[in-house]
Amino acid sequence: MTHFSIQSIYIIDQQVSIIFQQNWFQEDIKELSQLILSTVSQHQIKEKIVGADRESLRFLWQRSEFILNFDCYSQSCWISAHDIASKTSISVLYKLLSTGISISSNV
Repeated sequence: MTHFSIQSIYIIDQQVSIIFQQNWFQEDIKELSQLILSTVSQHQIKEKIVGADRESLRFLWQRSEFILNFDCYSQSCWISAHDIASKTSISVLYKLLSTGISISSNV
C-alpha cells in the first residue's frame, strides 16, 4: 500500500485543485479521498460515481454540496460546488483543506 502525500492545494475559478506527490491509479482513489476528506469533519457522502477513467464523490458539508473528482489519465483531482448556492462555501472548504492537510515539501 502506497502512502500518498499532497504536493499542493490551490483554488482557482471557484474550484479547489489538489496535486499529489506520487502518481496514482484508479484503485488508489478510495485512499486518496479518505486523505482529503479526513479533514472535513461531519461530511456526508451522498453519491459515488464510477467511470472508466474518472470517479466522483458527491458530499454534503455544512449544508453545501460538493463534488470531489478524480481523473486518472490526467492525474487530476479537484473539488467543485455541486450547485450555485454551494459556490459561496468553496473558499471556506479550501481554507479548511489547506490548513488541515499536511503538504509535502519534497518536489
